[in-house]
Formats: sequence, structure tokens, C-alpha cells
Amino acid sequence: MAERTTHPYSIDVRRCWRVPDRFVCSILEKGTPRRHSPQSYATFDEARQAAQERLRQLVFEWQLMGREPR
Repeated sequence: MAERTTHPYSIDVRRCWRVPDRFVCSILEKGTPRRHSPQSYATFDEARQAAQERLRQLVFEWQLMGREPR
């Protein structure tokens, strides 16, 4: 079995459609939404950092389990 080197996740940060001066983030798995932020953030960087933190957890689980966590 070949070792996997690239995880299937990506981050999407965009303006909140309900409150345009706030930002929301999502984690995509192979281009399909997997997790959405439960809250909005005041800045793009805050939303990106929150998504990166969750992404680190998902990648760790992905590496540990050898498959995508459900």
C-alpha cells in the first residue's frame, strides 16, 4: 500500500452573507464541504486561524487512522 502524503482537506474563508462585515470559514474534503464554522469572525485572519486549527486536528486524525475520519 502506498503511503499517502497529501491530505484531502482545504480551507475556504469568505464574507458572511448575513453580516457582510464578518467572515465565516469551512473545511472542504475533496472539494465538498465537510465542516462549517459555528460562528462568524471579525477578520479574515481570525476565520483563517480558526479553520487552520480545526484542519490540524483533521489532518492528525487522517494520518493516525489511515483513512478519512467520519
